[in-house]
Amino acid sequence: MSNNRTSSKEKDPVVLSYENFLLHESDVRLLVDDQWLNDSVIGFYMEYLNTEVFKNNPKVYFISPEIVQCIKECNVDDIAVFLDPLVKDKNYSYIFFPLNDQEQLQTVGGTHWSLVVYGAQDRRLFHMDSIFDSNEKQARKLALKLKFYFKDIVDIITPLVTRQQQNSYDCGIHLICNAENVAQYVCANLDIREVDPVDVDDLQNKRTNLVDLIYKLARRKEIT
Repeated sequence: MSNNRTSSKEKDPVVLSYENFLLHESDVRLLVDDQWLNDSVIGFYMEYLNTEVFKNNPKVYFISPEIVQCIKECNVDDIAVFLDPLVKDKNYSYIFFPLNDQEQLQTVGGTHWSLVVYGAQDRRLFHMDSIFDSNEKQARKLALKLKFYFKDIVDIITPLVTRQQQNSYDCGIHLICNAENVAQYVCANLDIREVDPVDVDDLQNKRTNLVDLIYKLARRKEIT
């Protein structure tokens, strides 16, 4: 067994250890080969937004997809276990939830990503879906859990104008670009309901930029 585990690690070595996330070569290949993004890549980027892009910004906070999945599928009495350590008494204006359509807690997978954003001042949950309403069922399922936790939500789901993907695999790219775009917008004290769709060039370049970022952070870690 020991030799098998060693062999597996050698075949898929860690490229980057960042906060609580490990990215392996197989994760990076998802970006290079134009494949559907997994929890590891999206979770890493949510943490990167928290840690570096919007560091110490009281307006925004990004939840990892693993936590979102637990909230969506757990009993309502357990929601606080996941959210209290992250957002209780923090008074964030907007909290970002990367949403997957997988309905099993014990199984990795799914076929589509979208973005749910809780606006504290708006008392609404906003949804951005790059394949029209493909994730509406999942968004409403998550919304009912979040409404139980936040208690002040007046509308289950408010859709935002969202640029639509042109292929079957870029929903994760749209998700992370939408999250960053909306966060920059609301941090400039602009109305989230008037956010402009993410720029096409940003979507087209995001995979290459993400690969460059991962290796840049890996080199920085080696130096320190």
